[in-house]
Amino acid sequence: MEPEVSALIGASRQVVRRAAAAVFAVSLLAAGCGEGDSAQPGGNAEVRVLMDWFPNPDHVGLYTAQDKGFFTAANLNVTLTPPSNPADPLKLVAAKQVELGISYEPDVLMAAEQDLPLVAVAALVPVALNSLMAVGTSPVKSPGDLAGKTVGTAGLPSDDVYLKQIAAKHGVDLNSVKKVNVSSNLVAAMLSGQVDATIGAYRNIEGVQLAQEGKQPFIVPVTDAGVPEYNELVLVANRDRLRDDAGYRDAVKRFVAALGKGVAAAQGEPSFATTSISKVATGYDAAVIEKMVAATLPLLRNPRGFGRMDPAKWQSFADWLHTEGMVKRPIDAGPLVTNDYVPAE
Repeated sequence: MEPEVSALIGASRQVVRRAAAAVFAVSLLAAGCGEGDSAQPGGNAEVRVLMDWFPNPDHVGLYTAQDKGFFTAANLNVTLTPPSNPADPLKLVAAKQVELGISYEPDVLMAAEQDLPLVAVAALVPVALNSLMAVGTSPVKSPGDLAGKTVGTAGLPSDDVYLKQIAAKHGVDLNSVKKVNVSSNLVAAMLSGQVDATIGAYRNIEGVQLAQEGKQPFIVPVTDAGVPEYNELVLVANRDRLRDDAGYRDAVKRFVAALGKGVAAAQGEPSFATTSISKVATGYDAAVIEKMVAATLPLLRNPRGFGRMDPAKWQSFADWLHTEGMVKRPIDAGPLVTNDYVPAE
């Protein structure tokens, strides 16, 4: 294996995530797994946040808020914990074992089939990061070039349905596309020529890595290639606790406000933000981290205002998931998304 390929594989978002999962699995136990005591509105509150995965530039707003002291100023004792499995945040928020979780809009919608008491209370990354990607030496230069090519995915059902939609949108016979499950080895599969393109890599992570290594990647977000718009990362709370617990409602609202300040501070002080995330995002070269943060910050801008989501677009995406067979029954997105906890415009 070429040294540069090995280096990229070692720094890959997904490879590092899986390797880190076992290390961080005990963190949740250290933070405490039982349902927290109800706090008084305005008083000190313990807020355990189970993240979607290990710290990376997607989370720059969280760690900037923490380092700037915005959570402390809001009387919140915040613990940010990576999961041992990306499905854990929704499960443990639903079970009241953590106060908040970070997950993905499609996962929140699909969780509705399990009748979990979950609701998205803020968009952390309001646009899609998942992208159709290929290195410069690949024959794939546009979505229409996928005909007769080999496409690697991480093996997620959502990636399969994204590929189906992209093929249909661009007149590609899906039967002519060879699909390969490369698991976490998306970057390695592209660099080695095992696949002509991938779906599942993030434009602000793997895309930046490939560009930094001079691989001249072709990158198009899945939403630019035919997939309906969605929020990549969302903050999820327990809907029952929001209904029944005034202290919890207040703590969630204070957390979201402090997080919004963190995102604004990161955008205003990119060097501070880079330092904050560099302290916790392991496995990346310092120069690459800086470029990843620079690529991420613009993607955090929300024209509707920090954290705000469009319930109509959530419903459209839910309907699309049902049409594509990702869920067995129609989903009412209404109870699954709210802007009641984001700062006023």
